[in-house]
Amino acid sequence: MSNNDELNLNKQTIEHSPLKRTRFIISFAYLVIQVLIPGLVLYFLTSRDFTFSFHLPLWLMFVLSFALIFFVIIATLITYKLKLHQLDQFTYVTPFTFFILGLYLSSYWLGTNYFLVRFIIAFVLAIVGVFLASLILMFVVRKKNLKSVVKN
Repeated sequence: MSNNDELNLNKQTIEHSPLKRTRFIISFAYLVIQVLIPGLVLYFLTSRDFTFSFHLPLWLMFVLSFALIFFVIIATLITYKLKLHQLDQFTYVTPFTFFILGLYLSSYWLGTNYFLVRFIIAFVLAIVGVFLASLILMFVVRKKNLKSVVKN
């Protein structure tokens, strides 16, 4: 195979790639609805940072965190299947969810005086969220490509 054949193959792969971009305003709206509102409600109602919130035990904070992750992934998958946005939405909602949960869970051990440390923990969890979003995208794209191969 010559270099030109490889370039043509790569060009065809890019042109027929299932990854399309969602418009910014739509992406931002879904980010607010699916992640920020539920995440901030969870943070303000149950975080140990505030005196007015419910102070939950650690195990229940973890359960609520996993429930939020599950909700975000399922809600994003459903709205994607309904063709309300593109696949790239996973790359936005997953890291934001992990960032909010990093701030939320670190409030159990670290007080408001350690906000910089908590921010770094949240940022590291957001990077984990990017990795998880990449895995989700690979799974969905692979499944989509298998369906198109079976059709042909």
